[in-house]
Amino acid sequence: MADQFQGEPRIAWYPSAGNDFRDLLYLSAKFSELEPALNPELEPQPPDIFLHTDYFPSNIFHRLPFSDELIVHQDTRTTISVTSSEELPVCNLPLDDEIVVFKGGNRATGRVLFLHVEIQSNILGNFNAPVLYAFVENAAFCARKILPYGGRLSHIVHVRFGGGCGGGGRSTGIWLLNILQRVHCEVLVSDNSYMRQSGDERIYALYPSLAGDENADQFEKIRTIESRRWSDYGNVTWDVVRHL
Repeated sequence: MADQFQGEPRIAWYPSAGNDFRDLLYLSAKFSELEPALNPELEPQPPDIFLHTDYFPSNIFHRLPFSDELIVHQDTRTTISVTSSEELPVCNLPLDDEIVVFKGGNRATGRVLFLHVEIQSNILGNFNAPVLYAFVENAAFCARKILPYGGRLSHIVHVRFGGGCGGGGRSTGIWLLNILQRVHCEVLVSDNSYMRQSGDERIYALYPSLAGDENADQFEKIRTIESRRWSDYGNVTWDVVRHL
């Protein structure tokens, strides 16, 4: 896997991704070309690899999601397919009952897949993208795997967080606002659906490294798309992070 990249890869993290792979479309160079940013000079280069995390609710899958070749999305304009997958070492992290909705794990819990994904789009063309998918709880993954090892994330996607596209949770992901500076995030792509919930309070108690002032004044908006195109929770904005 590491042999595919020269130097340090640019990573786009989509926590609470569920079965949604539209970030591969909306973070592509072709999309940026077709729908230019308000200030194109501020838009970061596209990611090299996509990191998806989601614990997935128990008992909804009879096999490991995405482990076989299959179509994960298809409409009249776009087909997204997993062409091959490789299972990587297990990532054991807690599932706290006060954060997740569905108690206990399932056959996916803690497992990690490296996916080769093919996109066929009438608008964006045909291209491939690598996706690392970890079936883990998002906050635990950030607090125990990303921050302690100095992880760098060029993009973070906050869309339908906590129950929109496959899973369920008691957090809106507002804690993501507190890590942007530390992971050197360049752009936050978000439907701006933030309202602190009980799960967020629990996350701050369990993982103090994720706590902060939830500063929403660290951005410069460069693009907005209508809610119906991706989120249904609210219009999705591309916000360049001002590093303080």
